[in-house]
Amino acid sequence: MEFLMIFVIGSVLGHFSKRLINWLDINNYKLDKKNILCEFIGGLSSFWAFSNLDKPEAMVFILIVTSLISISIIDYQTFQVPLVFIFIGMVAIMIGLLYKVMYLSASLWGIFVGAVIPCAIMLLMWMITKRQGMGFGDIQMGIVLGAWLGPMRMAITLFSASILSLLVWIIVSLFDGFDMNRALPMGPFLSFAGIGVYIGSFYYPEFFHLLILI
Repeated sequence: MEFLMIFVIGSVLGHFSKRLINWLDINNYKLDKKNILCEFIGGLSSFWAFSNLDKPEAMVFILIVTSLISISIIDYQTFQVPLVFIFIGMVAIMIGLLYKVMYLSASLWGIFVGAVIPCAIMLLMWMITKRQGMGFGDIQMGIVLGAWLGPMRMAITLFSASILSLLVWIIVSLFDGFDMNRALPMGPFLSFAGIGVYIGSFYYPEFFHLLILI
């Protein structure tokens, strides 16, 4: 019964995120009322978090995952990252710092890796090629992810997201033809990689420590 309640709480939070997506109405994009993706992911993440993490850490996990999934849905459809979900992610970070789920020094270094370095690279690429490899929304996501994951896991997240986006670009190009100007939204890849790295580091901490040493 307790696990059912936990799933329901997460589903309610997911439903709230869906309503928020529809309220934002970015580029007239709205989720169908029958689409239960947000509710399902919210319930699933809540179930996993409260089954494996302490309550403060579980709450941080749920809030960040919910915001990341919402960002991914919107970014995939509109190539935009709404600030309201970045704000929700930052609230989760504040809760994590308050309850010492994460530490300020690690979060600051994570932000440096996740946002400052990519921003510098983006500006350099623009100066050289006049093309913007990442959007400022991706940089904002890097702030949330970096503060949450810390520097090492954030570095792995950036690398994983880059590989995933490249693989998807190649697969899409095989079916639709190669187009060097084809753009893919980075938000879903950052979200998937970040959540995957977090969960992976929970189950296989030795493997991630080995990657850090390498």
